[in-house]
Amino acid sequence: MQERSLPLSDRYDPKTQRVLRYEAAQLDDQLRDLQDVVAGLHVEHLQWQPEPGRNTIGMLLAHIAVAEVFWMQVAAAGPHGTPEAEGRVKEVIGIAGHEDGMPLAACGAHPASLAGMRIEDYLAMLADAREATHATLSSWQDEDLVQTYVLEDDRISRAWTVYHVLEHLSSHLGQIRLLKRGMKDTGALA
Repeated sequence: MQERSLPLSDRYDPKTQRVLRYEAAQLDDQLRDLQDVVAGLHVEHLQWQPEPGRNTIGMLLAHIAVAEVFWMQVAAAGPHGTPEAEGRVKEVIGIAGHEDGMPLAACGAHPASLAGMRIEDYLAMLADAREATHATLSSWQDEDLVQTYVLEDDRISRAWTVYHVLEHLSSHLGQIRLLKRGMKDTGALA
């Protein structure tokens, strides 16, 4: 029988951050799953496209990191649209938000901004994004999850923000699994 559990971080107070502690554990579990799926990929795998205009695994990894920093460090923190806010993504993960190459043009290729990046580079980017997320989440209390902010025409809660970071990562993890399958089917990945 296999035992399954969700490791909880001591970084969160079980009394005032019980929900946040579980949210953080879910985020970390999905990140571990992502790390397992991409382990051992080489630069050519990270830049592989089934056809022009399709995302690469490298683009998706960079995008996951960009989106996590954007939602947790920029959107939830405010103010939005300032040069300081826009620079926050690059400050945390080393690339600007637009450098993930997404959205990709219909005939687009892997972006020059990510050319030659190794799996270790992407994993470091994701780790830096996650560390910033933990710093933010550990500064909140469960009661803060109901707080909202306005982004463009939407009023968004902190609770939805954390959920969105999780579901966004999980969705792109599925795409990455499909890309790996495509590489195996075409012989690009043994």
